[in-house]
Amino acid sequence: MTAAARGRCVRSSRELWTILLGRSALRELNQIEAELSKHWQRLLEGLSYYKPPSPNSAEKVKANKDVASPLKELGLRISKFLGLDEEQSVQLLQCYLQEDYRGTRGSLKQDERQSQALILKIADYYYEERTCILRCVLHLLTYFQDERHPYRVEYADCVDKLEKELVTKYRQQFEELYKTEAPTWETHGNLMPREPSGAQPSPGPGPSGSRHEAATPSTVHWPRRHDLTGAKAPEA
Repeated sequence: MTAAARGRCVRSSRELWTILLGRSALRELNQIEAELSKHWQRLLEGLSYYKPPSPNSAEKVKANKDVASPLKELGLRISKFLGLDEEQSVQLLQCYLQEDYRGTRGSLKQDERQSQALILKIADYYYEERTCILRCVLHLLTYFQDERHPYRVEYADCVDKLEKELVTKYRQQFEELYKTEAPTWETHGNLMPREPSGAQPSPGPGPSGSRHEAATPSTVHWPRRHDLTGAKAPEA
């Protein structure tokens, strides 16, 4: 499938991760700097980069004449299944088609069983994308003070942008994820199992009113800049 057939695709987080590792064709210092300058806000937002569905986003997808109807329909189904913003769902689909899909545009018009299998593959791709955002941030924090790393200066400039709000935002995400209910077929569609295999009754609220007792972000020891030295540079 050609890029024109797939539609426009934003830079995927997995591709950004590959670039930061030096495993991409983009290896020059100015290219690394440009990528970080373009995507640092995504790294700062972390998992909050992905937004929930909204009627406004759905209408924008339906009105977008640059996206083929089959992609719109599939994108809206992905949005329902993942609980993801409709426009971001279409972007996710376009990136998947560009990076991982081996079929043709015509093969997107499949029967229901094939469509469901494709949506599940895209769900795997989505969760990898989320993980790659965190990998990028960890990589920057690991090497931005390492004098031996070829991109140290570029990494340090990006960390300077992230530093003020990074811990606060990521701590907030931890708290929100801890409180989030697991998806069900009622909330995310019939691709979700109606009842998890071997599911046990949920425990009642504990003494504090929460379902489980767990370490809170206030007990986590977040690294400081001067604690991040001594990391080894990646091998050439």
